[in-house]
Amino acid sequence: MHLSQLASYGNEDHDYCNLSCAAELLRRFQHAPKADGSLSFLVLGDWGRRGAFNQSQVALQMGIIGEKLDIDFVISTGDNFYDNGLTGIDDPNFEDSFTKIYTAPSLQKQWYNVLGNHDYRGDVEAQLSPVLRELDAKWLCLRSFIVDTEIAELFFVDTTPFVDKYFTHPEDAVYDWSGILPRNHYLSNLLNDLDSALKESTAKWKIVIGHHTIRSAGYHGETKELVTQLLPILLENNVDLYMNGHDHCLEHISSPDSPLQFVTSGGGSKAWKGELSLYNPSEMKLYYDGQGFMSVQITERQVDIAFYDIFGNVLHKWATSNQLYATITIAACLSLCLVGSVAELQRFEHPPKADGSLSFLMGLIGEKAEIDFVISTGDNFYEDGLTGVDDPAFNESFSNIYTAPSLNKQWYNVLGNHDYRGDAEAQLSPVLRKIDSRWLCLRSFIVNAEIVDFFFVDTTPFVDDYFTNPKNHTYDWRGVTPREDYLSNLLKDVDSALKNSSAKWKIVVGHHTIKSAGHHGVTQELVTQLLPILKANNIDFYVNGHDHCLEHISDTHSEINFFTSGGGSKAWRGDIKWWSPEELKLYYDGQGFMSIQMTKASADVAFYDVFGNVLHKWSLSKHLRSATDRTFTYA
Repeated sequence: MHLSQLASYGNEDHDYCNLSCAAELLRRFQHAPKADGSLSFLVLGDWGRRGAFNQSQVALQMGIIGEKLDIDFVISTGDNFYDNGLTGIDDPNFEDSFTKIYTAPSLQKQWYNVLGNHDYRGDVEAQLSPVLRELDAKWLCLRSFIVDTEIAELFFVDTTPFVDKYFTHPEDAVYDWSGILPRNHYLSNLLNDLDSALKESTAKWKIVIGHHTIRSAGYHGETKELVTQLLPILLENNVDLYMNGHDHCLEHISSPDSPLQFVTSGGGSKAWKGELSLYNPSEMKLYYDGQGFMSVQITERQVDIAFYDIFGNVLHKWATSNQLYATITIAACLSLCLVGSVAELQRFEHPPKADGSLSFLMGLIGEKAEIDFVISTGDNFYEDGLTGVDDPAFNESFSNIYTAPSLNKQWYNVLGNHDYRGDAEAQLSPVLRKIDSRWLCLRSFIVNAEIVDFFFVDTTPFVDDYFTNPKNHTYDWRGVTPREDYLSNLLKDVDSALKNSSAKWKIVVGHHTIKSAGHHGVTQELVTQLLPILKANNIDFYVNGHDHCLEHISDTHSEINFFTSGGGSKAWRGDIKWWSPEELKLYYDGQGFMSIQMTKASADVAFYDVFGNVLHKWSLSKHLRSATDRTFTYA
């Protein structure tokens, strides 16, 4: 069941919407994101009433918000034409309820529409007909299809045929089931195609759109057929959002046992005041029984959702970060270098010698150890991060410094507090990867290397001082606020990922210290919030920067070892606090870096100074959990 033809739809401004060869039930369209890789769109449902029931007022506000957000397209969640769909392709209701209503310039973008149960009461084939696209080029309606936007894939699902009562108890309604029968065959193929497409998706975000509710406190409530047949597929394939209409309200419900969020945008015209069933308040984030719509803004790392009423007031905002989405498989035997505060290397107060440059030495050690990749523990660009994706500091402090062949491997970077003082989004942007393909920086993510899982954690937002006492600094908290939700989601994701990890070794990487005898010392917020999770999940190492030194501290109360590699450039001489000698294995207040070599059975850690001298070696056997360490002193 595959298409043999290639077609395209849309006006001259939308020639990027191309129909590609795909499964018949899930035809695929490409819709390019903005130049910066982001995406924004509006979501509307249950609307087509010739402007009545505040449909026109909703359309007016959609135009205003659409212009403000520079939307890329509009999604309709179905019930496009009341009460009984269209009578045919020449039904004036198409223009009266669509073309003549959504007239704002910002809404003259592609509309992606699914069918609702009221649409099935008319001539379904009319809404699917290309004739309507000739009448209004922004119209596109199919039963089920995929829109691929690079950073997100949108899976539109025809949910009406799932509902038993439309077949067994249609009451006075007559449904147009042409193209659906035999029903069991249609639904089986649709579910198989959807499951396959979700499994094959490599998009950062997966969003499924249907007309009917899965979770709802509204008039219709839960659609049991979708709960039993569709929901398991969404959960298994880690779908981020399910968007629907059907209930004439605006609604946001979270999942108690998964990241999946359920959002209802069914307030396009007639609303049902007071139609609310009791729902768990810990899951119910919004229920609004009036007219309105929602907006969605997406980047590689974050989704921002907002709900609006007919006056343009924001009723509810919600954001989520795709915290731990990067999974990279590497070789089963690993060697790597770790360096902190990498970017300030060129700011040495004395000219480095050809054989003494830290980056050069990293190259020598990297070649000797045949490293697989490099980890940066943050504070990548001093003093105040990058000013944007075109900041020359990126090349001057990264690409032009780490030039050794052995360092031309993947670099996995987290953000530090100094990075947050600039344009944090710039370091996260895929534009930098196009400039230097080694660069990968995300807020939080996982690198899976078979024998070891690395969990990179965005620690800066944990620190209260940056919010309550920023001094003369301005921090870029885009993508982080509301802070409590961000941190709560991150901690849950880390805990869940650690619990699900079957790797021999578990290593957590963050910028800020948990245990340190250096200038910053212990980060109390991480001790109280992150450390219990690390202990509960038996991680092996916590690796950080922040303190400008090299450091190894063991823990008398757990098996965790704490490594600080923050000597990438400027060091703080003599800045040391007392620490129990039983735990403090190394403290070196000069520049340097560390290496880790790992097999299934053992991990070997070494710290180097700017001359390549080994300051400290430490080994751990996984089988016997035995450790040996040696510290070297140089005159």
